[in-house]
Amino acid sequence: MFEHVSEILRNLSDSETYNLAPPIGPPIEYPTLTFEELEVIQQVVFGKVLGDDYAYESLKLLEEPRMFTIDPLTKEELDGQKIWGIDGSNYTLNFSAFQYFLTRASIVEYQYSIDSLPKYHNISKNDCLGICIVDQNVFDDSVFLFGHSTSNLPKDCEISWIDVVDESKSPLIVSFDPYSKLNPSAHTFGWSLKIMATLELMALNNIPIGSHGVVIRDGPLYPICATIGDTQRTLLESIQLENKICISSSKRIDESTLFVELLTNPNNSHLLEYYFPDQRITQNHVNKLPADYLLLPKILQPGQRKPFIEAIPRSRKAICEANPELTPVCCYYMRKREPHTIIRIEFPRHYLRDQKSLMRAVKIVAWQHEIGTKVPEIQEAADKHCQLKPESDLLRKITFSQLAIRGLETLEAYE
Repeated sequence: MFEHVSEILRNLSDSETYNLAPPIGPPIEYPTLTFEELEVIQQVVFGKVLGDDYAYESLKLLEEPRMFTIDPLTKEELDGQKIWGIDGSNYTLNFSAFQYFLTRASIVEYQYSIDSLPKYHNISKNDCLGICIVDQNVFDDSVFLFGHSTSNLPKDCEISWIDVVDESKSPLIVSFDPYSKLNPSAHTFGWSLKIMATLELMALNNIPIGSHGVVIRDGPLYPICATIGDTQRTLLESIQLENKICISSSKRIDESTLFVELLTNPNNSHLLEYYFPDQRITQNHVNKLPADYLLLPKILQPGQRKPFIEAIPRSRKAICEANPELTPVCCYYMRKREPHTIIRIEFPRHYLRDQKSLMRAVKIVAWQHEIGTKVPEIQEAADKHCQLKPESDLLRKITFSQLAIRGLETLEAYE
């Protein structure tokens, strides 16, 4: 991750040169986040509504409205299976005139067998470091010898960040829109989310081809910060993997509004009486709730899942229109043992073709949730291996040392 950082930092201006130069802001030849992209990131943070806008274009119940008990996984069902967990993390460092974003996606592989095996797990990581330049005077012109993969990218079409990251041999260099209402730190955080989501999608392509099993990726099926093109491309490739089912599992559901929006649809008023018999609950009551987490414990029992719901998110409906097989199908699962935490499970509609394989995959995800502390165990392992705190501490020290040599130590922002 730090291979080219020292070379880039050699291009820092000294304090005398920097303080005499007029502030000229960010470079124009590097990409920026648009207002729409930053607004999408806010949707992730605030959940259901921006104004009166809802998260889903349409919701369709695919099964009976009853709850479904997930049977325990047998050792025969697990024998010979592999499970891969994918998770990502991001970190930002603020040095006023420029800011770093560090991103990583990790893959943890477990293998299960009735027979003894010499090797039972494997770990791989994919990292990407980027620099968001706020005032380009802080560097001399030689810094632009780096960041070729992001220089002069076209602004009139959607960029494949998978290709950009894959081709990059040095840290990504990006910029921010000086006319935006948001400060540079918000832009840098947005970049970190965008690249992290891209790395998580790229991790799907690193799953071994010849192995049987289930891939459990952290977060929603459609990463909201990844581009539509990259999401569509990767998911199309993933459903073609033989003997594998890729499932997304979200542990942070406190902002999810899937069930609230299903119940508040005028066509689904009969579901209120089904789930809340003789309680005189109306859609006006449900509409006051901010998210599903207040409703789910009143309906789900430990060891149960909700029926499958086909859900088309408004921000990503273009994917579903172009490829109906990639339409997300979702449910919630409450684990049996305390604490009775709930996860959201999502997968492409394509997998409904093979119900037997799909239900075994859902059972595996539920079993992983049972043996984990609060979330599926393999997600905890992947989360542990993708943390960036040690690298961020080292990068801060390296950068502060170079700033101090040049008399620019006051650029480090207090956090």
